[in-house]
Amino acid sequence: MHSHTGVSGVDHLALALRVLLLTSTALIAGIGLLRAGATVPRWLAWAAGGMSAAVSGISAVVLDINPGFAVAHAVLALAIPVAVRWRTAAAYLGFALTLLLIAEAALGHTSLVFFLDTVFAAVAVVWFGAASATSWRDGSGLRPGPVALTAALALAGAAIGQLLLSGLFDRRLWGSAHGFVLVGAVVASLAVLVLVVVLHNPQRAFRTGAIGVLAVVVAWSVLPGIPHPPELPVPGVARLTQAAGTPVLVSPHRPGRNLVHFPDSAGLDVVVESGGRLARAVPRPGASGTWAEVDLPPGRSELLVRRGAEQGSVDVDTGTLPPLPDAAGADGPECASAALGGIVAAAASPLDRCPAASLSTEDEDALRKLVDYLASRHTPAVTVVGDDAPRSRAAADVVLSQAQQRGLPVRDDPGGALVLVAGWSRAVEVLDATNRGRGYTYGVHLAPWLLHGPVVNAVAGASLPLRFDPRDRQALSYGMDLAATFGEPPSPAGFRRWLAARGAAPGGEVTIYASAQVDVMQMANHQHDSTAGQWIPEGTIVAISDPL
Repeated sequence: MHSHTGVSGVDHLALALRVLLLTSTALIAGIGLLRAGATVPRWLAWAAGGMSAAVSGISAVVLDINPGFAVAHAVLALAIPVAVRWRTAAAYLGFALTLLLIAEAALGHTSLVFFLDTVFAAVAVVWFGAASATSWRDGSGLRPGPVALTAALALAGAAIGQLLLSGLFDRRLWGSAHGFVLVGAVVASLAVLVLVVVLHNPQRAFRTGAIGVLAVVVAWSVLPGIPHPPELPVPGVARLTQAAGTPVLVSPHRPGRNLVHFPDSAGLDVVVESGGRLARAVPRPGASGTWAEVDLPPGRSELLVRRGAEQGSVDVDTGTLPPLPDAAGADGPECASAALGGIVAAAASPLDRCPAASLSTEDEDALRKLVDYLASRHTPAVTVVGDDAPRSRAAADVVLSQAQQRGLPVRDDPGGALVLVAGWSRAVEVLDATNRGRGYTYGVHLAPWLLHGPVVNAVAGASLPLRFDPRDRQALSYGMDLAATFGEPPSPAGFRRWLAARGAAPGGEVTIYASAQVDVMQMANHQHDSTAGQWIPEGTIVAISDPL
């Protein structure tokens, strides 16, 4: 799953195999590596080597791992018990298996994580090997006391480093499985260090401390498979997380009426419970997925999400911010889409207003140029349709004013052009009525903010004045981020916030683009879904004018 929503669960079989593989491998590698200076029971070498080889073979069959690693692992694990009578050969084989263990555990990680994984693996190898020794050979150069102290210090440092790297310095540290395991590893490593300092007998410290080292190694082994807790909710910042096996968006995340949004993939059997009240998630005109309306109290609370047989919870914290007008009304889905644009850009910030609250200077200019474009095509008349939102009323005034300046009649005339400046919900209603009627001879023309798949696809074809090309790299990158995070079609409001997080803005000249639905013969079982990230799913959009 995407990092913004976290992984969906724990693969218990994979974790069990990983723990068995790393611990048994660390033991047999340590036996081989320290054979030059210590004596170990041969039965223990065979038991550890056999366990390591067996788990490696099972992992190759059950899990998707590299067969080459599995074969090399099994061969080295079984070779050490065979060569344990020869000190030098066993030491070389133990060193080789140690390197393989580090590669298996840390390959592909960033430099700091790789370093910590290397420390955990090396300490486990040395400690388990030393703990299994029955005696130490004089003249070998190995000094058990300094080795134990160095290993204990390295283990404690690695555990603390893992904790610092997690960034969990809040209630998630004790309120999540991930945090609990991290704390357990730190406590166990510090206990081992205290034990080494207190006990003056190195061999006793190795054997007694092996329990603590084992606990740290188990924690290190299972940590990658435990879901990292999502970020804590921030008042006023739309909440994106995972519950009941699906992404969940809570917007605007303020006290009062809020929208809880689910993608199309969540299905229609989703119910949200807030304060003992149930709200079913239902589709909304002009928007994708489903939406539930809930009332949230000030401060921290919890939403319960039920999706079929699955159930999950969502922590929310609305603080004491004032409600955001219209964030849950007819234009709420566009407001949520704007918030989602900042979230997928990893730059979530509070929404101080919804897009429908005012008409931007850029959109005003685009509408004026749209009217100029229609006048230049000798359009006989325009029909202007909006709604009660402040942006829509201001946009209608702009269109009427510009039409008057260009001498373009404004009347309800199917022989002219329709200029639609409403929000998503009202726009779909008008387009549905247009589809059932005679249509407009000079076409349907949409305000820039209506470039949204569910809206545009409500009519066979339409034109829009845009300052960006929906087919260029940046626009498609935003669409792909959105599809990967939530499965949501793009919107200009979300794209604007996505760009703002990168210090940019749609700054091109206004160009008229035409969209059209496209029916193609589907090649079943021969291609994957190619609509993810596209601005017009199952359609196309092209420029039909020069920059205006």
